[in-house]
Amino acid sequence: MELKEKINPRHTAILVIDIQKDFADPNGVRGARGGDLSQVEPMIDKLEQLVPIAKDAGVLVLYTQQIYDRDKLNNLQKEQYDLDGKLVMCDSTTGGHEFYRINPPKEDVFEKQNFNAFSNPELQKRLDENGIKTLVITGMDTYYCVETAIRNGYDLGYKIVVPQDLVAGNGKHIELHNRTLELVRKTYGVLSSSDELTRIWGV
Repeated sequence: MELKEKINPRHTAILVIDIQKDFADPNGVRGARGGDLSQVEPMIDKLEQLVPIAKDAGVLVLYTQQIYDRDKLNNLQKEQYDLDGKLVMCDSTTGGHEFYRINPPKEDVFEKQNFNAFSNPELQKRLDENGIKTLVITGMDTYYCVETAIRNGYDLGYKIVVPQDLVAGNGKHIELHNRTLELVRKTYGVLSSSDELTRIWGV
């Protein structure tokens, strides 16, 4: 199937993964710990240019938001943080969970307490209601929540498209970023770019 048909607006959604302060903001947890955020600003710039074009073409745009809310964690998740010493990010009590540079409509935001976007059943319900067959997956982090969305979306039967310039992570681990993109190319879907999507949707 040619890309133009694969991303036909009638059955395509952009999924924007976790562009939040603790991941993307220089003053968030990752930035404060010396993470390399050099991929982030260019990615958001291009995403902000693409989203209105996509919406004008009739593409559905949805967002996920990772939240550490202790009251919503199960006992095993609490054990991971307490006994296994997992780093707390996107804590709802610190503001680290808030979106960075973007302000999506509340009705288009789907909260989650783990890496898997589809752990919130309302997301797939919304996709099904709109007859979505293809997911254009963007956002952060390439090799954590983005890759998890790619794998789970593929297993659920969605066609997967990943614009290489619309995903980002900690630049200190660029090899993991590149590995995820290679997995998409080999197995899970199609690699594209914001320019290519703009050419198709902007007609």
